Amino acid sequence: HFRMGGSPFGPAGTGKTETVKALGAQLGRFVLVFNCDETFDFSAMGRIFAGLSQVGAWGCFDEFNRLEERILSAVSQQILTIQRGLLERKSHIDLLGRSIKLHENVATFITMNPGYAGRSNLPDNLKSLFRSVAMVIPDRKLIAQVMLYSQGIVTAEKLAPKVVDLFLLCESKMSKQRHYDFGLRALKTLLVSAGALKRKALEGKGFLGEDSLAEEEQNALIVGACNNVLPKLIAEDMDIFTEVLEEVFPGSEVSKMDDDVLKEHMLKICEEIGYVSSESFIQKVLQLKQVIEMRHGVMVVGPVGVGKSAALKVLLDSLEKVDGVKGDMYTIDPKAIDKDRLYGTLDGTTLEWTDGVFTSLLRRIIDNQKGESERRHWIVFDGDVDPEWAENLNSVLDDNKLLTLPSG
Repeated sequence: HFRMGGSPFGPAGTGKTETVKALGAQLGRFVLVFNCDETFDFSAMGRIFAGLSQVGAWGCFDEFNRLEERILSAVSQQILTIQRGLLERKSHIDLLGRSIKLHENVATFITMNPGYAGRSNLPDNLKSLFRSVAMVIPDRKLIAQVMLYSQGIVTAEKLAPKVVDLFLLCESKMSKQRHYDFGLRALKTLLVSAGALKRKALEGKGFLGEDSLAEEEQNALIVGACNNVLPKLIAEDMDIFTEVLEEVFPGSEVSKMDDDVLKEHMLKICEEIGYVSSESFIQKVLQLKQVIEMRHGVMVVGPVGVGKSAALKVLLDSLEKVDGVKGDMYTIDPKAIDKDRLYGTLDGTTLEWTDGVFTSLLRRIIDNQKGESERRHWIVFDGDVDPEWAENLNSVLDDNKLLTLPSG
């Protein structure tokens, strides 16, 4: 009625963007998610608003408070123009000095993580345009139950609380590492993979009784949990995980990664290159393969010289031998060049977009002029992870799988 935008705010992993997307889907609206950063200027935002206004889509601006404060003030004028036009039921509005058709379904939403590095405070004239909605940690057990049911897990009601408890116990008992995440996103990855693991386990077993089915489902979840949690644990937390798993699922044990065909190729490749193929290294490479199958963004962490790049190289070569798909690895040092050279720049006067190292590489793979789609492509950022460059990949790595650029 007031034609105001919505502004969900709260910590990461509370479902701010997902809530906006789900609401849009229920109302039959086209929702576009933009990942804001400080390179978005007044005219870039104006062009995005102009596009949204003409097609009647919803725009959800993630991490909105990463924009500079001076731009936030200017953007508030553009949003105000759209909201006034909607309230007065105008068919056209003036944006960026042009008359633009205004569709009645257009709406803007912003999401924010308050108190993070590199964030601005929202000016009051902007706050007044949005209805703030505080997001709290959601009911994980209910979410887990619904997701397990949707994956075809029959005993979801019994299993959901156990899986959630497993993650909560891991979080409270294990050491605090910067790369650990036992939140909703990690839980979701496990739940989504559970259905596939169950179907794989039931292949060729025919009809099963209720008890044996429940057991198969529980085993599939235990394997999924090991695949999800083990690869990211440091050595001293391994024993804690074994205890936690035993506590939540009595009588269970940590499953090891097995893939005999791949293992054979790995041992051969290690021998050719001159690497020592210890059992722990092979297990790590198999874990890496498992993680890559479950996610489209992977982070390999560890001190210098522990074999991070070696593991990637061995896995890529081994996969090529197994399935015959040629693999290409592109290594970029993100700290060696500035952010504009990495992602590209927009010329303020001519509005011409110039691709950066990463964006031009991405375009080359997507354009598929030399049969790129038939190969396996891994883009490796080899260097320190720094919010400065890594934040731009937020929307690529989450469920949106889109890179949003200032060129709109």
